[in-house]
Amino acid sequence: MRFVSTPLVLTSLIALGASVSSCTAGTARPHATSHVAATPTGWAGSVTAEDRSRLDALPTTWVRARAAVPVRLKAKLDAEGPLVQPGAALDLPALPPGPYYCRLVRLGGAHGLDTYKPDFCTVDGTTHALSFTKQSGTSLPGGWLFPNTDKRQVFLGTFRPAHADSAPAYSVNPAQDVAGVVERVAPFRWRLVLTRAGKGALLDIYELVPVTPAVRGAVPAVPG
Repeated sequence: MRFVSTPLVLTSLIALGASVSSCTAGTARPHATSHVAATPTGWAGSVTAEDRSRLDALPTTWVRARAAVPVRLKAKLDAEGPLVQPGAALDLPALPPGPYYCRLVRLGGAHGLDTYKPDFCTVDGTTHALSFTKQSGTSLPGGWLFPNTDKRQVFLGTFRPAHADSAPAYSVNPAQDVAGVVERVAPFRWRLVLTRAGKGALLDIYELVPVTPAVRGAVPAVPG
């Protein structure tokens, strides 16, 4: 059958085309005109402005902290190996869930360098949602670990007073907030570098060693 164009048919086709065009434009308009940025996710959407500044300043803080160690303690600092070397981070930084020995090395402050006996920490969860909690000792940071780069995780948490059963959520009380980075520095050896140190120091560095069957009951020796 041959199609015969008539004014009525043309009018109907024009009206239908306008209707389809209007619907299509209405559907596409939000994508074409939207200018609202996506809601941040992960640590970038949770970190406070103060802690972001401290994290950004971490390379400079490392330089200042190492320079604050007196010459007479340089050999003791060097004995810590990659734990106290700013550029020592390796790939695969994620902490496997489980218990850890966590030993504090503090740079800066009154003595320039202080080392402490290991305490115990735990990492819970999965690679998609990891929590870190220091279980013993006087300084008790705890919080969440977030993926960041191929060489580090970001830690956002709070300090829990030793006499308290719990701590406020991150960003509720700035005085208790703490941020840092987790990096792997050797096989079965990680570090948690906190951007807020205690006792007037510049950096608190926790050495994290898994409590594996091979080392359970044998606390790592503290370098002299």
